[in-house]
Amino acid sequence: MTDDRDIPHADVHDHDLLDDDELARAQAEAELFWYDDLLFACTNLCDLLDVENEALLSHDPETVRLLADNKAALARLYEQSVQPLVEEPDLARLLDEDRREMLAAVGTRLNDLVETNARRLKAEMEAYQRVMDIMVDAAKKNVTSTTAYGKAGVFDASAGMGGSLSFNKAL
Repeated sequence: MTDDRDIPHADVHDHDLLDDDELARAQAEAELFWYDDLLFACTNLCDLLDVENEALLSHDPETVRLLADNKAALARLYEQSVQPLVEEPDLARLLDEDRREMLAAVGTRLNDLVETNARRLKAEMEAYQRVMDIMVDAAKKNVTSTTAYGKAGVFDASAGMGGSLSFNKAL
């Protein structure tokens, strides 16, 4: 005689193997899928902003440029991860105290880094704009009058009023 537990049944599901407490915990964990993604996005954005802020401080536009794609991807992941919480704020109540504290701490750190990043980006852009303004002003002041001939082979005073300017493409 065989025991019914030894015979696989077509109508047995994985959740039938869990007791009620295990099933409730599994469902609660499944409802927190957004938490891991959000924590990942925030933590990695913090790390990236640390590097970018340092690059801005040391006037390293190449590093800032290299980080741009990753920064955009992490920002999109952050937006997607926070969306369930925006749509249903009660989801935050599902978090235990440790997770709430962790998320609050990384959120505070991210906020501080974003503010620092915005200030440094603004300062860099303003500095580059000042350099460009100085170069344009200097080019206007250094225009020299030259004698030039037009297409007809006669003197053309307007043809000699130009100047040339060159600058580093990184600006």
